[in-house]
Amino acid sequence: MTTTEADSIRWREWGASTFAGAAREQKPVLLALGPAWCPWTDEIDRVGYRDPDVVRLVNDRFVPVRVDADRRPDISERYTVRGWPTTAFLTPEGGVLGGGTYLEPERLVSVLRQVDDAFAACRGDIEARSAVAHDSRNPAPPDTGEIETDAGQWLETLLTARFDQTWAGFGSGAKQIHPAALLAALRRTATAGTTLLTDILTRTLDAIANGGLADPVEGGFFRYCDQPDWSAPHTEKLMSVNARLIELYLAAAGVLERPDYADLAAATIRFVHRTFADPDGGFFANQRADAAYAALATPEARLQHGAPPVDRTIYTDASALMASVYTTASQALDDRSLIEFAAATVDRVVMETYERGGGVGHAVTGAPAVRGLLTDQVAASEALLDLYDLAGQDVYLDTPQELMLYCAQQMWDDGAGFRDRVRADLPDADAPIGLLCEPHHPFALNCRAAVVLARLAAHTGDRRFHRQSRQTLASQATRYQAHGLDGADYALALEKIALLE
Repeated sequence: MTTTEADSIRWREWGASTFAGAAREQKPVLLALGPAWCPWTDEIDRVGYRDPDVVRLVNDRFVPVRVDADRRPDISERYTVRGWPTTAFLTPEGGVLGGGTYLEPERLVSVLRQVDDAFAACRGDIEARSAVAHDSRNPAPPDTGEIETDAGQWLETLLTARFDQTWAGFGSGAKQIHPAALLAALRRTATAGTTLLTDILTRTLDAIANGGLADPVEGGFFRYCDQPDWSAPHTEKLMSVNARLIELYLAAAGVLERPDYADLAAATIRFVHRTFADPDGGFFANQRADAAYAALATPEARLQHGAPPVDRTIYTDASALMASVYTTASQALDDRSLIEFAAATVDRVVMETYERGGGVGHAVTGAPAVRGLLTDQVAASEALLDLYDLAGQDVYLDTPQELMLYCAQQMWDDGAGFRDRVRADLPDADAPIGLLCEPHHPFALNCRAAVVLARLAAHTGDRRFHRQSRQTLASQATRYQAHGLDGADYALALEKIALLE
């Protein structure tokens, strides 16, 4: 039996024209939000959104919008509700009526009817409340502070307090990697580390390498583990996770004098290249979770089962991040081919997404390709500067200067740091709608931007970059401790900048 258009939800793209259509039709918006690698996002699409009652209700009474969370991180940041998949209900102005995560078809039908009835009965009140809420969500930026210089000691104390003495890692619940915290601790160990900090690092890195997070059959690392003993992994493989772990093990190999860590980094690079590298340059985004596949213990069994699909989208920020790792690894592992592929990757993502006066775009492949995101400008600048440090070619220094000046002009808020996206109005898909009108100042990205600006200042002698680097770091000084171990990005930036000044 073939599927006809009547059997399917008529999904629309996120954009100003779609929301304008919802206003004309006087319908609420159903936002289906999740990344391609999430199995539950696939499940609700395959089951929930194929249910005949769901299809009929959605097509008749809603404006349905599907968004890939990786393709639109700015939307995901603001509209994700308790995880993925997010099933959110919005006003035609982009305000949030309500939402949740995965819903079985029967429950989804019930919720759709409730939202439709409530919207029809109270549309005027809902829009008024949405407008008031939107107006109240734009607080003045915090006062500009001073740079906090004790972050390294704060982090060491926190790592010690949260270390799991039984299983290693941090906390008594699900085990995550916390790459910035481990990398900052490694740097601290290299200069003035204690025996206790060295033990924490060694035991945690060994647990990551030998526990359920590492794939012993094909290589690479899964996203995180549900259990404190590093078992029950979530089996998606993400570019960012593998990039950070390669960087981490390369650094640890030198600081802790563990050549086996360098071997692990090299093996992970081989996995990444086999699985994610595009021959023309760039890296595919991720590989979908498949617990049954990951549980198979031999290559032959996995071949018979069939590998989970790889999202072949090439994102600027993820590809640039891995290009930076390849550049570092080319020296650590004495492998010239890695820097050659890193250069091909950076050339591709910059040349194919750059617009004069508009920075680089978010995606090399696929549509729509959003523009004006801080993540892409920072990651591309990092990769370009890494290449400049090795190759010394002016183009690798000129472009990051332009990208960061673009960020300063279009994304900077005094006292708060860089926004995650440009302030200026952009056409249709990139237009600020609903919660996208609100400023969001991403903590980790601002810390990374501060380091990029400091590197530019060191290379060019331009005091503008030096001033903005310090202003950016100062804007995060009152925020880092609230992020727990993820506040390590501040400590890491502080140390990197200190070495440049």
